[in-house]
Amino acid sequence: MKLSDVIRLLSDVLISWKANGDPEVYDVEIHSSRVKNGDIFICRKGEFFDSHDVAREVVESGARILVCEREIEDLGVPTVVVSDSRVAEAVLAAEFYGKPYKKLLVFGVTGTNGKTTTIRMVHHMLTYLKIPGSVVSTVGNDIMGREEKTYNTTPSALHLMRIMKETVEKGGKFVALEVSSHAIAQKRIYSVKFDSAALLNITRDHLDFHKSFEEYKKVKFSIFEYLKPDGVGVISHEFFDELNSGRFRKVFFGDGGKYKVKNINVSFTGTKFKLETPWGVKSIKISMVGEFNAYNAAAALAMLSEIGFDIDELIEALRKFPGVEGRYEVIKEAYRQGMKIVVDFAHSPDALEKVLKTSRKLLDDKGRIIIVFGAGGMSDKGKRKIMGRVVSELADVAIVTNDDPRGEDPEEIAEDILKGFPEDEKPLVILDRKEAIETALTLASKRDIIIIAGRGHEDMQVFAPGREVPFKDREVVWELLQKKITKRR
Repeated sequence: MKLSDVIRLLSDVLISWKANGDPEVYDVEIHSSRVKNGDIFICRKGEFFDSHDVAREVVESGARILVCEREIEDLGVPTVVVSDSRVAEAVLAAEFYGKPYKKLLVFGVTGTNGKTTTIRMVHHMLTYLKIPGSVVSTVGNDIMGREEKTYNTTPSALHLMRIMKETVEKGGKFVALEVSSHAIAQKRIYSVKFDSAALLNITRDHLDFHKSFEEYKKVKFSIFEYLKPDGVGVISHEFFDELNSGRFRKVFFGDGGKYKVKNINVSFTGTKFKLETPWGVKSIKISMVGEFNAYNAAAALAMLSEIGFDIDELIEALRKFPGVEGRYEVIKEAYRQGMKIVVDFAHSPDALEKVLKTSRKLLDDKGRIIIVFGAGGMSDKGKRKIMGRVVSELADVAIVTNDDPRGEDPEEIAEDILKGFPEDEKPLVILDRKEAIETALTLASKRDIIIIAGRGHEDMQVFAPGREVPFKDREVVWELLQKKITKRR
């Protein structure tokens, strides 16, 4: 690709450019440490780092063209100034990697809760049907069998195009993508086109980033702007009035619509339900616990059946779905010891409410719900009080602890949570997360259900930028249980 091609491709965001000649570039890069000779480098200002400040270094490393959002000093290479470097990244990445989404079935799922489970269901069903492909999600990426740790729910536009290209080159037929609201707002999916995209739900979260709930909602709705011309939007029935008139093919699922969920029965071994479909009423069983997972399954089935996959084959595949780590994960080792312990990623008011209500239905008359939870630092502070109120109303014993403080004062985070509890019903506050979990185990009887919420699959506790400590809830639970078992012996 030559400079003249870059200028043409970026015409929608182009402000100015200056250069001598028409140099050729061979790849695009956004990380200064990865620049190779002959790259085009895209400078952008992030939350903690502005790569415009290292423009000289990347040129010394071989960058041949710079794309910037502001004028910088003359470094002897062409400089292209654009109004939005994230759009530039998405456009150039798609062009460099041959628009691989055109050669794939592409699935996207957004929503406040349930994204990971739903997109993993899609990946599992297709893989079970011997259709090779990749999945990109919060719990990790699986790129044609190559496992990759994730740091964001949805990767950068550049990384996403590289994943799609690798999938195509290895013979893959699809990519299933978990789509966060940040990813939509930051143009990470700007050049992606979906065959099927699902909207599961929208409840309060990330209002530190989106500023208002209406803005957050608008961003979530906009996923359907990225459908292919014949793509289908799969939408929770709660949004029927708002999205029924949209100019794209759509189906609704949930408590109404084309895919209606009925007769949900939940136990500690899984969930059974009926699903009304265009092919009749289907009986479905999944290994995951919770009414909310029946709705996740309905969405996943609708996404695939609406583009031509056989509904009965999909249901059989879904029956073998093993679940997702840290999503209402019943700790089997504890269950065998007669203890009911659940690890869940719930870190928003709505997610906590769903987990607690599910647990209440599984509880016997004399049992209690004991929950260990906290709130992440450097994020939506307004939801902390609401989380406290939800827990005060639905749990019997609450222990407030550290989640990921990320540089905030843990005591201040806890104080924000305590504002949601009545003055005469303050919970235990044990900021050491391991000690909090151990306290819950000590307090519990075999009739009780212990919920350890907020971190799910995560294996590092972030106390501040650059200060992380290995910590995985399920592993800590098992370590503490083994000590208890040894003491009994």
